[in-house]
Amino acid sequence: MKFSRVLPLLCSISSTNPIIPGFNPDPSIQRVGKDYFLVTSSFEWFPGVPVYHSTDLIRWELIGHALNRPSQLDMRGTAPSGGIFAPTLRFNEEEQQFYMITTFFDVISPPDVTRTPRAFYVTTKNIWDDASWSDAIYCEQTGIDPDLFHEGGDTYLLTALGAGFLGVEDPGYFSIFKSLIDRTNGNPLTETELFHISTLPLDTPRLAEGPHLYKRDRWYYLMTAEAGTAAEHRVMIKRSLSVDGPWEENPANPILFNGKDLSQPVGATGHADLVDTPEGDWFLVFLGTRKQNPQNATGYNQLGRETFLAPVRWEDDWPIVNDNKPITLQMDGLYELPRQKIWRDDFDQDTFADKAYYTARTPYRPFHSLTDKPGSLRLRGNAYTLSDRETPAAFFRKQVDLEVVWSTEVDFQPTSERHEAGATVFLSIQYHNEIAVTYKDGNRVVVARTARGPTAAITEEFFEIPTEGTVKLFIAAHRDHYELGYALGDEAASYVAKVSNRWLQSYVEGWQVFTGTFFGVYATGNQLPILQPADFNFVQTELLDDVS
Repeated sequence: MKFSRVLPLLCSISSTNPIIPGFNPDPSIQRVGKDYFLVTSSFEWFPGVPVYHSTDLIRWELIGHALNRPSQLDMRGTAPSGGIFAPTLRFNEEEQQFYMITTFFDVISPPDVTRTPRAFYVTTKNIWDDASWSDAIYCEQTGIDPDLFHEGGDTYLLTALGAGFLGVEDPGYFSIFKSLIDRTNGNPLTETELFHISTLPLDTPRLAEGPHLYKRDRWYYLMTAEAGTAAEHRVMIKRSLSVDGPWEENPANPILFNGKDLSQPVGATGHADLVDTPEGDWFLVFLGTRKQNPQNATGYNQLGRETFLAPVRWEDDWPIVNDNKPITLQMDGLYELPRQKIWRDDFDQDTFADKAYYTARTPYRPFHSLTDKPGSLRLRGNAYTLSDRETPAAFFRKQVDLEVVWSTEVDFQPTSERHEAGATVFLSIQYHNEIAVTYKDGNRVVVARTARGPTAAITEEFFEIPTEGTVKLFIAAHRDHYELGYALGDEAASYVAKVSNRWLQSYVEGWQVFTGTFFGVYATGNQLPILQPADFNFVQTELLDDVS
């Protein structure tokens, strides 16, 4: 096992939540020695299930992905906000092996939903090496948000699944089911049993998911995420002296719920996991949102659901989160980590600068090169566009700051109005906005394209540019809107289009959105492949002055 330098955990100034900003929902955490490892949901993005590492719970580094090859995760036509749901990361001490369990839900939005996914897990003895993760081992038990609990030689599987088919009275949308499995092959060793039904009122809504089973001292604990993933989201817990019950509900439930005060700038807190430190302190990681315009429950969270942290203390063998105070952006007791002012990849190596690049769904074949033109990322546009439920020739990075400029420089010589290459700010196949180089009426032009309104209506504007030469492209993110711009030569950026941030956290009726905003670069032939390459000389993010 590789270990990193240990940083001091406690400090005299406050820390800034979220600890992992940008689209990073459903965190699950595991400590091994002095090292913490954390995974989050990835939905339709590839590679899947990012793995983060820290030695102090504040400074996190993306070290890889548990699902990083098509034999593990083959997403073809996966719907927006389908894909990989709610992973759990656990370490088996006896085997000295990590288990990551999750579900793949490729059809999430009506009228496509026809089945319930089953859980699968992958394993590794070397979490630092992406190639070491095994292929998937599938379980028979269906349901989302799976959890594994190892005790001795036993392994319990928990999933969230609707219980109405059992004839149970008023079980709500989801309940928790449990079975004992053979962890070498995923086969069940016991019948699957109904394990937990939410006790919330039916109209809250009654919906239990994200289960985690723990043992601390003599007590077993079942922690669940309840009431959906919007403003009413919360964390509940109950305990028992036996994994088979009887179970006692915490009289202080919910233990985490920012929905009590909808004026708070942090909302939708839930889907949590517990972790202890080597010193015996306890913390909770969980998802939350940073609302904007205004900074309360009526605002919009264009970055999606992010990973937050709060301290936990124990009283009468019950966990108390943040001394029962609301979750805020500033949390006492931990040090503040400054944001990086400028991040840049000049594509001057034969690999990307880090592991934070993603594609939409699993690529069929490579569509890029970092060596064909040294110092550039060369994209070969394929037939797919950013609006297709497929994998366009595009690389994306999560937007992790609210006020930031994404920029790039592209050399692209289109010869058809189908040809296009540029920069995008992307939420889904319906809601994405581009500033790009294309061809129109016999001229090379820049197109600024925005999607807005409940039907994601498209608006386009065109600006003629010289027939040759590179073009710099800019997307400026602000707290209430995005601006699209371009520049030639050494000119300053000229911003030519604007779109409200509300359309970067929206969805067309009948669909859903569980993800967050990405920046990206792309090339497309709009239904046909193209021969002209698009060469991107760099990509960069630069914080604007207000980064709070």
